[in-house]
This record gives sequence, structure tokens and C-alpha cells, in this order.
Amino acid sequence: MTGPAADPGHRRRELPGRDEADRLARRPPWWNEAIFWPFWAGCSAALRLWLRLRVEGAPPARGPCVLAANHTSFLDPIVLGACVRRRVAYLMTDVVFRQPGVRWFCEWNRAIPLSPYGGNRDALRAARSVLQQGRVVGIFPEGGLSRDGQLMLGSPGAVSLVLAEDVPIVPVGIVGANVALPPGRTLPRPVRVTVRFGEPIGRVELDALGASDRRSRLVAATRLIMDRIAALTGQTSREAVLAAAPSRRPNPSRPTG
Repeated sequence: MTGPAADPGHRRRELPGRDEADRLARRPPWWNEAIFWPFWAGCSAALRLWLRLRVEGAPPARGPCVLAANHTSFLDPIVLGACVRRRVAYLMTDVVFRQPGVRWFCEWNRAIPLSPYGGNRDALRAARSVLQQGRVVGIFPEGGLSRDGQLMLGSPGAVSLVLAEDVPIVPVGIVGANVALPPGRTLPRPVRVTVRFGEPIGRVELDALGASDRRSRLVAATRLIMDRIAALTGQTSREAVLAAAPSRRPNPSRPTG
């Protein structure tokens, strides 16, 4: 298979360079804000009416933070953004940016694209800049869209941003979005969607994980975040399922020859 869609190098080249990443990380100009907040109010009202959107809990009202949510529908960023009275800068896979008619909307909302093939140094630096400005970054730590509504494994790469900055991580559980707008559907069904904000995870709690090196700490933080998201969605994290699975070691009492 050939062509742009099959060429990882082509995908990397479509990502914004350093200058573009810096532009996306800057605070939106006044005219952008003047358009955004009426749009936010209308979108929030429409979602609360059509989806009977219910919000439980809330993220911090000020200061930098990272919202870490499960991802089962293309509706998730819109639903989550409609529940937060602060503007969220999302880290999104560049697959979304390449969807027809979507890129302009992502750039207008100052979303920062990530490549699934790595090489995201400029994007992560831009996200850190957003946090250093006291703003909110949204991530989907599974690193992709769940097609069956169940939690996938968390991606340590998506969580690495969190460990680089001393900011609270707010786990978020989105329930019902995959029923309202499953992959392949164009218009959402009028079914209830609930967004639950958990208690922020701070530096003290991350330090208490007791990991000895950065890699171990990253894996442990990912597990903690996914466990909290699982609790908010009424599921069990994939990490917990794998940890509880019996080891498939050979039975020493069983003859081998």
C-alpha cells in the first residue's frame, strides 16, 4: 500500500514545525476569544438539551492543570470542553487533524497535534508552555479511540507531559458518548452523556508511588491515572486486568517429555 496515508514520513511532515507549535501554544487573540465564548455557551446549551448532559464534580477553577479522560467517541473533546468554564488546549493525534473539514476547527481551538509515530518534542514543549501560562491542557492517555467503549491501555508517552510539570492531573470519566456518537456515525443520538471529574492527583501522590527511576515512575503514574478513570466510568482498567491475570508459567509437576 502506498501514498500519503501509508507513509509514516509523510505523516510526520504534516505536523506543525516549531514555529507553528509555538503559535498554537500562545494565548488566543482577543477576537478569537470573542468568537469562542459565545460558541462555547451555545454548544454547552445544545449538548445539555440534546444529550441531557450531566456534570459531576469540577476541575480547578484557576491555575494550570491537566485533564486526563477516556476516549470512546469523536464527541469527547467537545463534550469535555463544554463542561469546563476554562478554555482547554487538547493534545490530539494528527489523524484527527487530517479529517476533511476538521483541521481548521482544531487549529481555531488551539489543539496541538501529536504523531503516533513519535517525534513529538515540539508538541510537548508547546503543551508545557500552555501549562506554564496557567492554562488547561486536555489529554486522552489511551493514545487512541476505543472502538468498543472499553478502556484501553494507557500510553506512558501521553503521560510524560504531566511528569515534566508540577501541575495537578484531573482524571475524567466520560460515560455514554460512545453510544451517542459511535465511530462511523455522523449525528449524535439523543442519549444521556455524563462527565465525571475526579479528585486531582498532585505531586505528593505521584511521589508516593515509590518508583526508583523515571521510566518506572512513568509507568506507575499511567497505571494510577487509568485506575482513577476506570473508577469514574465504572470499569476496571486494562492495567489492573493484566496485573490480576494468572502467570502462564509451565507447571513443574507436569511431564515435559
